[in-house]
Amino acid sequence: MSDSLLPACVLCLLALSALSSACYIQNCPRGGKRSQPEPVRQCPACGPGNQGHCFGPSICCGAGLGCLLGSPETLSCMEENLLPGPCETDGTSCGAPGGRCATPGICCDSESCVLDPDCSEDVGSHQTEDGVGLKGVSGEMLLRLLNLATRRQRPF
Repeated sequence: MSDSLLPACVLCLLALSALSSACYIQNCPRGGKRSQPEPVRQCPACGPGNQGHCFGPSICCGAGLGCLLGSPETLSCMEENLLPGPCETDGTSCGAPGGRCATPGICCDSESCVLDPDCSEDVGSHQTEDGVGLKGVSGEMLLRLLNLATRRQRPF
């Protein structure tokens, strides 16, 4: 009798474990399965006069500022990397997964920035915080400078 009862118990146990909504070690959210999702926080300000926002541990971009990569102004962005959750930047999504339009014509993710025409919709008349408009020529110049800066930082 015990021989016929054992397979039934095993089958019952398997059915119960399949139907359970337990939080297993691999997929538990921080704080347990009943924890609330963490609120999304804004990425910290960076750059001269805190005009930009961090896009990665060594990337600071802002209107009128362009993008600073690996410069002393990005040190505050490295501190952001030590905090427990991701931050969110303003801008529309672009380029690679996680990419955001940082400045007109430039798409950045947490590791790099690339030129992206999807971010260029308002290059001709982008207003900075101090009210100075960036015309097409100065916008193109910023894009060229960013391109030169990223070329020099690539290891050979």
